[in-house]
Amino acid sequence: MIDLTVAICMYNAEAYIEKTLKSVLDQTFSDFHLLIIDDKSTDGSVAKVRQFFCNKDYQYEFVEFTENQGICRARHEAEQRCQTKYLMFLDADDILYPQAIEKMYKRITSDEKLMAVGCYLEYIDEKDRKIGGGIFLGEKTKEDFYEKARNKKLIFMQPTAIYLLEASMRVGGHHINGYPAGKPRYQDYCEDLDLWTRMSDLYTEGKAIVVVPEVLCKYRKAGGLSSNSYNMILKMRYVKKNLLRRRNGQLNLTFIEFLDSLSKKEKDNIRKDALAADSLRNGAFYLRKHQFLKGLREIFRSIHARPMYIIDKIKHNLLRR
Repeated sequence: MIDLTVAICMYNAEAYIEKTLKSVLDQTFSDFHLLIIDDKSTDGSVAKVRQFFCNKDYQYEFVEFTENQGICRARHEAEQRCQTKYLMFLDADDILYPQAIEKMYKRITSDEKLMAVGCYLEYIDEKDRKIGGGIFLGEKTKEDFYEKARNKKLIFMQPTAIYLLEASMRVGGHHINGYPAGKPRYQDYCEDLDLWTRMSDLYTEGKAIVVVPEVLCKYRKAGGLSSNSYNMILKMRYVKKNLLRRRNGQLNLTFIEFLDSLSKKEKDNIRKDALAADSLRNGAFYLRKHQFLKGLREIFRSIHARPMYIIDKIKHNLLRR
């Protein structure tokens, strides 16, 4: 009996979707249902998918949105359609190593207390070349996760993970309501952080989220300049605010209510944090391009905006555990 769904939410992935699909079909573990949701792509993504499966005897489910609705809405749709015990998301431009699904599936099914199991990711560019670095987030043991959850910490883990659908739905799944209409779509920022952190409330029942501490997926990283950290930091503050409210026995705020509650000073501080984050990232971009003057200028700009940001970045994000 199939108890795992692998879902790919796709938008304008024409250049990469075939490689992603090939990595899925090349898995050492193949006993899963494949669900592909197209978020009204405007390129040739849909044709690429149909062409890929044209001469293959492979059953899959294909859903096409009639209008573009964003990644969080697509993941919400996958959760609503999923008929299996476990669900896994894979970005439409990422590439799995052959044993990725098998290793995560074996880990989560080996312990009934595990409600999600992820893995480490390594960065690749648009030409599939390794560019150094990766995402090495997540706790390796249940005990480490329990400590983090007890201390009311945000749960950072990459989206490439197998998770228990029932646990996700108990805490509301991917939230799509309570956000302002139109763009920016705040629900699409840190949507996985939001879900993992809400699921962390179940630690009181012994439930845990861990990672297989191996690189099992290639994550395609954009190499351009950055200017969008403000919305991401806003969303992170929202997730943290609700975490503290829940642990104090209060109801979650909607994102609209959260925005209305922020003072001008709080918004200004978030803008400074965003400037520090974007400037540091842009500085690193210029340094990799050997544009040293531009790189140093951006790094000093980051330090001026928020002096401790670089130290915090090294401490919490760059050091591989």
